[in-house]
Amino acid sequence: MWTDQLKNALRLTLRRLSRQRLNTSLHIAGLTIGMSVCLMIGLFLRHELSFDAYHAKADQIYRINTVWTDNSNKSPHFSTPVPLGDALREEVPGLEFVAQWHPLSEEIVEINPQRRFAQKNIMLAEPDMLNVFDIKPVQGDAFAALRKPYQALLTRSTAKKFYGEENPIGKSFKFRNQFDITVAGIIEDFPANTHMNATMVLSFFKDEKFMQNSVTSWTFVMGTSTYVVLPASTTLADLNIRLKGIADKYINKHESRPGSRTDFDAQPLHDIHFNSTYAGGGQWVQAVNANWLWVFGIIGLAVLILACINFINLSTAQALTRTREIGVSKALGAGRMLLIRQFMVEAWVLAFASGVLALGVSYVCMPLINTLMEKQIDYNFLQNPILITALLLGIALTGLLAGLYPAWILTRFNPVDVLKTGSQVAGDHRSSWLRKGLVVTQFSISIVLLVAVALMAQQVNYLRSKNLGFDHDNVVTVNIPQMDKAPLFRSKLNEVAAIKKVSFSTSTPSAEGHWGTVMSLTNGDDPQRQDVTLILADPQFRDLYNLKLVAGRFLEPADTSLASRTLPDGQQIFNVVINQKSVKSLGFASAEDALDKKFWFGMNSGNAHIVGVVADFNATSLHNAIKPILMTQISDYYSLAGIKIEANNNMPQTIAAIEKAWKTSFPDQIFDYKFLDEQIDNFYKAETRLYTFVQNFCPPGSGHLLFGAVWISYFCGTTTHQRDWHPQSLRCQRNGHYWLADQRVFGSGVGGAADCFSYRLLRHAAMARRFCLPHRRALAGVCRGRSHGHGRRFFDGGRPVDSGGDDESGEEFGMSE
Repeated sequence: MWTDQLKNALRLTLRRLSRQRLNTSLHIAGLTIGMSVCLMIGLFLRHELSFDAYHAKADQIYRINTVWTDNSNKSPHFSTPVPLGDALREEVPGLEFVAQWHPLSEEIVEINPQRRFAQKNIMLAEPDMLNVFDIKPVQGDAFAALRKPYQALLTRSTAKKFYGEENPIGKSFKFRNQFDITVAGIIEDFPANTHMNATMVLSFFKDEKFMQNSVTSWTFVMGTSTYVVLPASTTLADLNIRLKGIADKYINKHESRPGSRTDFDAQPLHDIHFNSTYAGGGQWVQAVNANWLWVFGIIGLAVLILACINFINLSTAQALTRTREIGVSKALGAGRMLLIRQFMVEAWVLAFASGVLALGVSYVCMPLINTLMEKQIDYNFLQNPILITALLLGIALTGLLAGLYPAWILTRFNPVDVLKTGSQVAGDHRSSWLRKGLVVTQFSISIVLLVAVALMAQQVNYLRSKNLGFDHDNVVTVNIPQMDKAPLFRSKLNEVAAIKKVSFSTSTPSAEGHWGTVMSLTNGDDPQRQDVTLILADPQFRDLYNLKLVAGRFLEPADTSLASRTLPDGQQIFNVVINQKSVKSLGFASAEDALDKKFWFGMNSGNAHIVGVVADFNATSLHNAIKPILMTQISDYYSLAGIKIEANNNMPQTIAAIEKAWKTSFPDQIFDYKFLDEQIDNFYKAETRLYTFVQNFCPPGSGHLLFGAVWISYFCGTTTHQRDWHPQSLRCQRNGHYWLADQRVFGSGVGGAADCFSYRLLRHAAMARRFCLPHRRALAGVCRGRSHGHGRRFFDGGRPVDSGGDDESGEEFGMSE
């Protein structure tokens, strides 16, 4: 019986929908937009939440992080010293596996003299990485390969890139122009939802020249990550106690600076992608702000609610066209529950059609979303039963939300009144307040979405237009592989007329990888010592970047005479230039007062002599406050060339001239350049991506506002016209009076009806505005974030002892200057 009733209801629904094509199209279009947006946001959230969850031992895997403490200031980082791996194996019993990997961001790979690549994301890995993580071998013995030096496992895509369709097993390539590497195996490409998106894996050969990292020092870290698989019998608290013992044994008992210590802590694998505390999360993949995921989830839900509200409003707005149908059905004996079931079947049919269309829309749009967000979000509904089930449940829930209220209201009509007057008399007055509330809710959600987009646009514009305190226009940067050939490179560049200045340094004024150290007016034991950002640069640095000199002078070539490496540590005097923030941190009254003063800083236990003060500039992103900066000259550490190009020059021709000078100076290297403007924009890449993402989803949701308002008016207007303005059949109650009926009696036409509908919609919009705008400041917080450096940090001895960089959260930036 139920089957027959369902078939009959379905047949009647399809017949009615086919006759009312315009109404059906409007309902399907509204639900399709809402479901498409919700579906794509759901796929994005699923991608982010699935990071590193595919590993079989995901719940047991922990990453060991380093935390440096200096005078209660903590600097956490994901890197660990190389000897930690062996110490864990020997001194922490019961661990299932311990594995380390070391990242190499970009290296030269030469297949033959005609095929050379600047390969990124190279992983040096221990064999147990294959036991800890689900890295899938395709060809060759992966375990045996990683146990031998100078062996490589190529991903499928990298193997095809290097060798095409040839079998690469047994072939060799030149690595970094020094080492011959043998291809011993092929592995599957790393999935998109991992923080270790390596393109190739080399054996973890503990050679400092090969790794470009210290393999014995406990105080030097350069990106090496350590992982453990914790057995069920060992708790996280037990592991952290063991880690503290290792840090005390090998590091802290040798620490001579009061208030300084090093610790290790264990971080669950599932937390890595959502916790930016440890220098941004990872070497290659930065952590996401979990608050943003909540924002996206709320946006998706809000857009779907807007679609459902439109469905409800459109259904109730055309109620007059269905009153006779309901009246006749009730007069023929149809019960209310039967009619509700009929309306619900209709809503579910429309929701199912919208869901199918939403699948097609999201399939077409997902490549665009991946391009905008630089993601690789999978669209694999047919291969994932869970997603199919979730979609069907979503369709059922959407149909329920969208159809239940109209079905309940429309079936309340009194058949006698309906058949007498053709109106909805019994149901309209009881539901009017709820309908008004739905319209106000619709306007409110749309206003919130539009205000959010406007705030984010204003914030992104501020980030890109703020004066950083130095000139970054038309500046090209090039990494210098060999400083002994840098003078030749400079001389060749000076022959190019379009080039104004050339400067060598460790970094540009604003960069992610600034080095750091500490400074004090006394010595390294001073408990009041402070962190300072360290920039090593030549005398041309100030002119190239147009730094504003406040007092004294900038660096000169003769300044290096007192800082000769032939002098013993502690007797070297470095002429330095500091910024205004350093003047305040050191306690000097003014920039002029700081000139010729001396202080201690942690590089080679050197004595700094202040020769100049420059105006403050933003050394990192605007997420961080301006910090003390110290600039001095040590040419051995320079690794970057800044090249200032004259404005209004032929840029491609000038870049070609720079490349020619490069090839003359460094014939064995691959030329690569970057514009400083683009590097600074990368500070705000996350905000820009998220803004673009929200910008593409909020307007469709807010579009439901206009869509619903226009078509509600259309249906009301159509029904009114059909009733020929009979004052007893169309009523618009206002302050207890049938206003429209009165207007009709006094000769008002269709224009009067339009005025009435416009007045009501504008009144609802005004109510929504009064509700939303007092809370608009709360939306400004969605763009706040942090930036993390990955530089080096110097203490006594003149060598980097950690790469914590600047990861302190700075002052919040405003919406305008």
